[in-house]
Amino acid sequence: MIFSPSKSAESNWGTQDAAIKSIYTGAILPLLLYGAPIWYKAIDICSNKIKLKRVPRLKNIQIAKAYRTGSNEALCALTGLTPS
Repeated sequence: MIFSPSKSAESNWGTQDAAIKSIYTGAILPLLLYGAPIWYKAIDICSNKIKLKRVPRLKNIQIAKAYRTGSNEALCALTGLTPS
């Protein structure tokens, strides 16, 4: 579900970066934050932190059309999204 817009975004006829940004903020981010008051204690585990930061980072890379070597904070500054 999360990676299906990325395949069409890479071609010329796919979704634009503004559309990917609105899909991320309107659909994906609420899914990630759903139930956060219940599972917030599980964030102390390092593997859970990595998994939670992976999706916003990949979306920031797609929106900014940047390389994967950029830092997460720099990608957030380029896209205008809040860092996770």
